[in-house]
Amino acid sequence: FTSVFHREYNDLNLCDITRCFVDETPESRQLVFDVHDEDRAFVRVLLEEHGIAPDEYVACLQLGASEESKRWPESRFAELGRLLVEKRQARLLLVGVAEEAGLGEAFEKEAPGIASRLYGQTTIPQLAALLERANVLVTNDTGTMHIAAAVGCPVALVSVGYVHFRETGPYGPGHCAVEYRRPRLGSAERELVGADERGKVRAEQVLRAVDLVVEREGGLPQLEKDAELTDVDLFITGFAPDGCLEWYPVVRRPITAMDLCRIAYRAMWLNYLWDNPQREAEAQSIDCILRRYAAPPDNSVEVWEREEGKAFKGFSELAQKGSRITERLLDLLGREGSMRKAQELVAQLMALDEEMRVYGELHPSCRPLVRIARYERDNLEGADPHLLASRTLDIYRESCKRARLMRQKIERVAEAWERLLAAFRRDASR
Repeated sequence: FTSVFHREYNDLNLCDITRCFVDETPESRQLVFDVHDEDRAFVRVLLEEHGIAPDEYVACLQLGASEESKRWPESRFAELGRLLVEKRQARLLLVGVAEEAGLGEAFEKEAPGIASRLYGQTTIPQLAALLERANVLVTNDTGTMHIAAAVGCPVALVSVGYVHFRETGPYGPGHCAVEYRRPRLGSAERELVGADERGKVRAEQVLRAVDLVVEREGGLPQLEKDAELTDVDLFITGFAPDGCLEWYPVVRRPITAMDLCRIAYRAMWLNYLWDNPQREAEAQSIDCILRRYAAPPDNSVEVWEREEGKAFKGFSELAQKGSRITERLLDLLGREGSMRKAQELVAQLMALDEEMRVYGELHPSCRPLVRIARYERDNLEGADPHLLASRTLDIYRESCKRARLMRQKIERVAEAWERLLAAFRRDASR
């Protein structure tokens, strides 16, 4: 369900998804990277060589990324660097591997003399010690941000390009992501992402993200309106009552149909994957997330609940149809003279799979379930017809179960929204 084709509907970090599959859930809700004294000593010497005193404010900047489309422009990083020097008298360190040195050269041309370039000068353990010393890391979507999160360094993530920070962002509380508000809110589709978009996030807006993670004193900041942030979204991390990480919006904006479905998917997957789902924690988490949103136009949530509920009902009916066909196929297998009828049933299943694919195209919120069913079918192995049919039956049954759960969770999220909205109106009228 973290497929790149529909990841905008996934609200769970990969760390939490992994936790769902282990027998004993770890008590620690953070990444761990043991920093050794010899690496701390190396960092002390390194900083002394660059004239950085122990009490100076250090900001590490990671300009690289796995793809150019995921990189905030070096010119923007340079603008941010100047702002950090001006506002916080920051000492700037450009970190990365030796192959990224060209990015540092581009930064230097834009902002000469304000940053120390450390490309290729640290091992991973030494980088961890450096980030442990730093006051903040400003980064693209990189492995460096995960090391920073593991050693307790606040992260300001510039989410540009084909990136989904909810899924792969830094794991732990108190990190911030800034993202340009795309035409389709929450979308991460390639056709909406280009070089022009990467530069639309301004340095002043990323500075706001830095301020949030550096100055935060507990709690989750919330802004009703902010003229400087009209074209970007800021999100800050915290653990929801269900025990999983959540990216809470900083600026309160009207909830959308995609938000409704994403929150419902979160509840559905946690219910589906964990043996003992906690209904009370689920309800508390839904409330915590919904409180971060403003009201949409009148009756919108009611309309979305009805439309999305109908969509998932339709998908569950298709999955039930697949179950019935497969049950008939299993009944036929092994009987003499049944090959022709079995082939007809297999053809019906192939036609049904295409019908489900088209259904997903017509109902975007159902695409995660459609895609998962397809992946499960495509990954069936073996030559035993009876075993293949049995596993196919399991796939259709589980698809139906997920769709029914989604209907329940959408209804639950909508009910929670109406309850919170009614309480807000009562308070406002007093």
